[in-house]
Amino acid sequence: MAGKGGDREFVDLLLLAQDHGIEVVETACDPAVEQDTLRLAAILNLISQSVEPVITPFSDAHSYPQLTLRPEADCKRYETPCSAEEAAA
Repeated sequence: MAGKGGDREFVDLLLLAQDHGIEVVETACDPAVEQDTLRLAAILNLISQSVEPVITPFSDAHSYPQLTLRPEADCKRYETPCSAEEAAA
């Protein structure tokens, strides 16, 4: 973080330690150092990945409820005009 704005990013990184804990920030900094991505945005992304829950897709497609009756669309009901009183209601 020796580049332009690096001091500010380092301070922001220390503030992240107040919000998330030093262990979480250290854990996120390790892969950032290995990947040579020492920018605050990259470290913040790694912190978010470790803090946010992982959403896994459903593994069994057959667990969804199955329709027993096929839905029938009645498009003819749109062909009959309604009166002005019904339209105002």
